[in-house]
Amino acid sequence: MRAYFLAAVAGLFLGTQAATAQTLNLAATEWPPFYGSELPDNGFMTEIVVEAFDRAGYGTDVSFLPWKRAFEGSRDGKYDALFTMWYREEREEFFIFSDPLPSNELVLLVRSGEGGSFEGYDKLKGKTVGVVRGYAAPPGFEEAGLDVSEARDDEENLRKLLRGRVDMALTDRIVAQHIINTKMENEAENFGWMEPPVHIDVQYMVVPKAIDGSAALMDAFNGSLAEMTSDGTLEKIMGKHGF
Repeated sequence: MRAYFLAAVAGLFLGTQAATAQTLNLAATEWPPFYGSELPDNGFMTEIVVEAFDRAGYGTDVSFLPWKRAFEGSRDGKYDALFTMWYREEREEFFIFSDPLPSNELVLLVRSGEGGSFEGYDKLKGKTVGVVRGYAAPPGFEEAGLDVSEARDDEENLRKLLRGRVDMALTDRIVAQHIINTKMENEAENFGWMEPPVHIDVQYMVVPKAIDGSAALMDAFNGSLAEMTSDGTLEKIMGKHGF
């Protein structure tokens, strides 16, 4: 009888705990191969973020949105977190930044035969650089006063480059290679890179300051992320996705 009573109480407790577990609404954008709605497990970065929140006791519901909507919606508190974002000082007004996630290597993609070395933005005067609308610029880029042409996303940016509408495209190396391999493989030989990278940017998960308990939520995420790093889970997830 006592065992039955204890089991019943435990079941009631677990049922109540499940019923009251908080589900977080997370915002992301389509940015394969880091994350995307059509990737296995929605991409390795999504799997990392979801696992970290799961370890902290949170359920998650990820919405994949255009970058501008994801950014503004998160900034205004419509979403509990956004991944990923590059650090920029002005963004600290609205967001708390997580501990570092895997980095991006930003490069200038060019048409084959038009490469060369990246020696500073001042050497790009007279060229038109394709960028993605809403993405943060690397340090020094905006101050250089270059001619820029905005695209909706990275794929459009690459296609504009091929059509000669821009002279070069600012993009993440892995993202560009993924687009070329999966959507433009017949054009692969028509692309080249300028070396070295323009900038290496760390990625972060951010929590908007507009939501209640934002600091505690970030502390919980960072604690799980540290645990995943130390126990090898982070490396395992990335390896599963080929990184």
